[in-house]
Amino acid sequence: MSDSVVASVSFSSLRLARAARDRLARAGFARNSIDIVRHDDDFAVAINTRPENKDRAERILTGSPLADDLRRTGESVAAAVNDNRGLALGLAALAGFALYGLTRRR
Repeated sequence: MSDSVVASVSFSSLRLARAARDRLARAGFARNSIDIVRHDDDFAVAINTRPENKDRAERILTGSPLADDLRRTGESVAAAVNDNRGLALGLAALAGFALYGLTRRR
């Protein structure tokens, strides 16, 4: 890449650095452009990217792994509900009847 820029963030452990590398790869960045470099006790994740993608890469690198995991889980749940619409509607109706029955008890 002749007109590439480097986005880099340091992490305190190799596990965190690898998780950041995986987030970048899942976001569509090429794995061969992502490097993990050790600096004393820290690990820097650096990626060579085009200037228009630098902000996006830095946002992914500094983002929360928990938020990324929750987003992926939410997407998989939404996909499962869309794939099994009948089952989802049946479970919603069952939950509605149970809630109605519990609120009408005296």
